[in-house]
Amino acid sequence: MIVSWICIICAVSPIWLYVSRIFSGISMGMIFSCYPLYIGEISAPSIRGALVCLIINGLPIGTLIGNIMGPNMPMMYFGIISLIITLCYMGIFPFLPHSPYYYVRHNETKRAEQAVRWYYRKPDVKHELEAVERFVRSTYALSMRERLKQIKEPKNRKLFIMIILLFMFMQLSGLNTIVFYMEIIIRKGMVTSITPSTVVVIVSATSIFIGWIGAFAIDRCGRRILLAISSFGVMVGMILLGLHFFLLDYGYDPKDLEWLVILSLVMFTLMCFGLTPVPSTMLSEIFPSDLKSIAGFIGSSTSAVFAFVASRTYQPLVDLISEKYVFWIYAAVIMISLVYSLTVVPETKGKTLQEIQDMVTRRNAAKKSQQEAYVETANTQK
Repeated sequence: MIVSWICIICAVSPIWLYVSRIFSGISMGMIFSCYPLYIGEISAPSIRGALVCLIINGLPIGTLIGNIMGPNMPMMYFGIISLIITLCYMGIFPFLPHSPYYYVRHNETKRAEQAVRWYYRKPDVKHELEAVERFVRSTYALSMRERLKQIKEPKNRKLFIMIILLFMFMQLSGLNTIVFYMEIIIRKGMVTSITPSTVVVIVSATSIFIGWIGAFAIDRCGRRILLAISSFGVMVGMILLGLHFFLLDYGYDPKDLEWLVILSLVMFTLMCFGLTPVPSTMLSEIFPSDLKSIAGFIGSSTSAVFAFVASRTYQPLVDLISEKYVFWIYAAVIMISLVYSLTVVPETKGKTLQEIQDMVTRRNAAKKSQQEAYVETANTQK
């Protein structure tokens, strides 16, 4: 990110901006691969989801700051301020201890105990340390080749498929598309009572508030319920946005419909409190220690690929079938996400990492027993 901001500061031609974007993209990919795993290892079960939500809430905060600074100052000053923020982060983060799981993997039990005590803020951490040691030693003593083989196991394969689908639903819901094209959507929606840039700032500020709500709710309502409620709300927002453009095409007066496009965008933002943080929260929790690094890579790669697909195909789809059908397609994708979250996504609220692994193992064993019983019954009937 430092190189990216330096390129912004020194930019004298578009090539500098391209190089900056490449470095920032690489940096964000690395961050999104690591932070859910790190948060999952340092946090207590009761606040793990909230911490992931708070980290994710940094994105709308940064977006709001960028939306305010961008139109009101030269790009060089924008880059300087952003570089200072990045340097402050780099200066503070090294003072945090590694996760206790990291120390246990490297047989540094004393430092692991200190890390647990530091992160959990408890004088007696014997029980927590034993749980960390049991989790790591039961899942981490594998080579990279053995870890890759582990992916083929039915239990782990289902987990990887679930993470891929969760990130796919998140990106194909139109999340980044709405953010990237919001001003264009507002202009095409023929909103004249308020400037598009003002709406963008309002929506960005609203998303920060919603991020705090998500952080409060995720460890109280649970991951599955939060994802389902969020998916339903975002789906309704997309349906309303498509309805706005449908009514415009039908000949309604744009002035009578301005409220509808603003309402749909605000509702979309209000209801993203589960759709955005839950995939990263699940990524931080459900994988055994030996597969966490691979899972982080696959999760961030999946998110990046589908974010690119969604943003790259938006304008061609609009040109082909018009805005209303594009937004209704997004609504259909989110409806599938709603059904999937209610039927497949496990509930991990309040569980330690070891308890989650035990739950996944039991669920897999139960399904296997059901399948065997079904086959046996079918053979008996024959």
